Amino acid sequence: WTEDDKGSLGQLSQIGVDGFDRVDNVLLEMLLATALREDPRFAVQAILPVMVCPAAEGGGFEKFPFHKLARLSGEPSKATNARAAAILRQLGLGEDQVQTILRLSVKQVVDDMLTNQGVEASASEDMEGMVTECGTRVLKTVLQEMRR
Repeated sequence: WTEDDKGSLGQLSQIGVDGFDRVDNVLLEMLLATALREDPRFAVQAILPVMVCPAAEGGGFEKFPFHKLARLSGEPSKATNARAAAILRQLGLGEDQVQTILRLSVKQVVDDMLTNQGVEASASEDMEGMVTECGTRVLKTVLQEMRR
């Protein structure tokens, strides 16, 4: 999320403003991951987002502006949720699951994704450190899930 509301989540803050809506691919991925995680037929056990902001002066990355999440719409993106519903129906998910996805607001979806926050880039000094941290976190999560 950049200062000028760019970046994956920054662009989501525009959905719902003055009736604006569109299919947003990042939101679509989040909706699909949420639905697939809840269905035992699919192998989605955990979702670990990587929160990346612009490079900071002197190295590393700026801190993610979590306070801006409050600006996300409390209403669904009808365009994106409808596209997700169509894909989920093609995958054979039940209508109850599809209806649940149709009702999720932009804010609910993002909040759900951040429940198990993956890696915040600002904790790393450089890109190599961030990639190493991401890989380590993913492998630890896989090992935890395998032990269940």
